[in-house]
Amino acid sequence: MMQSNSTPAVGSELTLGQEALWLIQNLDPECVAYNVTAALSLHFPVDAELMESAVRAAVLDHTLLGSLFGCDDSGRVRRRPAGATAALTERYEPDLDEDELRAFALGLTRRPFDLDREPPIRTALLRRRNAPDVLLITAHHIVVDNVSQLLLCREILSRYAALREGRAYAARDTGAAFDRFARQQYAYLASPRADRARRHWQEELRGVSRHTAVPADLPRPDVYRAEGAEVVLDLPPDLVEGLDEAVAAHNVTTFAYLLAVLELLLHRSTGQTDFLVGYPVTQRRGAELRGAIGYFVNTLPLRVRVDPDDGFDALLRGTTAGLWRGLPHRDYPFALLPRLVDLPRDPGRPGLITVLFVFNELDKDDPIAAALEPGREVEHAGLRTAEYYLPQQQGQFELTFQVTRHARTLRATLKYNTSLFTERAALRLTEQYRSLLRSAVTGTLPAALRELIPRSESESMDTTRTDADPAARLTRIRDVAAAVFAAEPGAVEAAEDFAQDLDTDSLLAVDFLVELERVFGISLDVDQIPRLMAGLDSAYETVAESAGW
Repeated sequence: MMQSNSTPAVGSELTLGQEALWLIQNLDPECVAYNVTAALSLHFPVDAELMESAVRAAVLDHTLLGSLFGCDDSGRVRRRPAGATAALTERYEPDLDEDELRAFALGLTRRPFDLDREPPIRTALLRRRNAPDVLLITAHHIVVDNVSQLLLCREILSRYAALREGRAYAARDTGAAFDRFARQQYAYLASPRADRARRHWQEELRGVSRHTAVPADLPRPDVYRAEGAEVVLDLPPDLVEGLDEAVAAHNVTTFAYLLAVLELLLHRSTGQTDFLVGYPVTQRRGAELRGAIGYFVNTLPLRVRVDPDDGFDALLRGTTAGLWRGLPHRDYPFALLPRLVDLPRDPGRPGLITVLFVFNELDKDDPIAAALEPGREVEHAGLRTAEYYLPQQQGQFELTFQVTRHARTLRATLKYNTSLFTERAALRLTEQYRSLLRSAVTGTLPAALRELIPRSESESMDTTRTDADPAARLTRIRDVAAAVFAAEPGAVEAAEDFAQDLDTDSLLAVDFLVELERVFGISLDVDQIPRLMAGLDSAYETVAESAGW
């Protein structure tokens, strides 16, 4: 049994967050959900030997990156030096087209780490004959956070430029800052401030008796596997402009506003009125930590309470207040929070938090951060680079809704667990989020949130089945479709298009069956799919028979 590092040896400390990541990796050695990747397209002639030297120096000069992680004789997790072979760069010259190359690169980043036996970072240089080379930097989350990705890219490019020009270079960060941070974490846990934080979270989580429901369209597995995929949604400029105006009008942060819309989506999709949404917070305080590479992130829970008689403004106020209440206690380790909740451990779920919201607003003055804007090429240390986008960190939670603000765009990425969601369901959720966000910023949401919930059987259907007129049945099944589509504007028109698609798309028929089961609380059989595929009219008959209408 892994024990807490209550009396860590100097120079080998892991924070409780790192211990939790080590345990997750050892419980599921094939897990790649915590592989953090930075990939750069290098728009300059690359000297492979110099690049390898730059990578090697950047890793070996940093005590955390050049470490192994494992239990000592006492059962505590420690880190120890990995040795001089820590930073060998793999080089490839694949003769692949663009799609094949991207798949090849993705495969390299999705190799699991054996933290006990190998360094927690790998690099690869993909040489291309008629296109820029690609530098892949993949590290385990135990040694880097998202800010560290940018810092590591900057460090490697800076070292490469110095080697190319024959200049001396001094490491900007040797890992000493993280060592001090880890020691401060244990001092904090023994302090009255930590005790106050524990009491705060205990009170905040009091009464949580069920996990956050998600609108999954696949049956929940018995054991949770951190496997995922993602869908991307670029918000149109007029919606981004409306968001900025709404944020200013309500005097709230963009983070709080976008999070409140996600809460609204979860409430409308599941009907749940009391649930948790997680969000990451940085623990980088002071100039030293802002420039340090390491794992400086903690996850906090937000208790969401929805009153169906209230409107969106009340939900937004509650969200903002909850965020402000939690931030003073942001240092209390997330790994300790499950002890404060009377919620049984469910092996079919990732843990206390099932849904995570992330908002990234990249520093417009940081050229490496600017390179992450799609289609943008930047210069650092005299070297021109651009992002080579590869999906990553998928499946850590059942749903992760990540919004990234660049200089000119706002991009939403929904990362979903593939054991629970099909791509079609994930796409539907992103479209529903965009629709809700537009309704929020334009002030067209209903006065009471209960009006967003699909109508129940008793409200939306006449159960007497006295009419046999096909036109009347079609009208009713349009009502069914409107409920299934969450009563969004234009639902009837969408249902008409849907009826045509249903005739030819068996996967859509399965999704529709699942949605009907969820919305109307009935049980349908897969053998009934051919009748569903005959169109909405027959679908209504199938549902009516199963429901006994």
